[in-house]
Amino acid sequence: MKRFGKGLFVFVIVSLGLASSCAVNEFDLDREVYERQIKQVTLGMSFDDFQSLFPQRISRGANKGDFGTLVAYEVAYAYYSFAATGAERRNDFTGTERVVTWFFFLNDRLIKVGEEDSWPTEAELNAVR
Repeated sequence: MKRFGKGLFVFVIVSLGLASSCAVNEFDLDREVYERQIKQVTLGMSFDDFQSLFPQRISRGANKGDFGTLVAYEVAYAYYSFAATGAERRNDFTGTERVVTWFFFLNDRLIKVGEEDSWPTEAELNAVR
């Protein structure tokens, strides 16, 4: 019986870990809010304008070099989906899917919108300078 108790305990801990790996966090938007706000995003917009649209953005890093200061921010939304849609961030236990978008700013101007960790290449940086 003791062995069963330990096995159950391990199962519960592992299940919680898997469920939380795709968990919605307090910074996630509702899908409708994200879709309404993303329509207002344009390349070249200032960081202040972006910040007014997405005050809950999360900073994901920065690089400073000859090109200037490059900063990445993340905005995510979550929604429930009865059936899997192929999203990478799906919690099969809850049916919640997360969509993450990164926004890249060079010297406080938006130069790229893309997937997680899709930092601009040197060619992209040279094109916007």
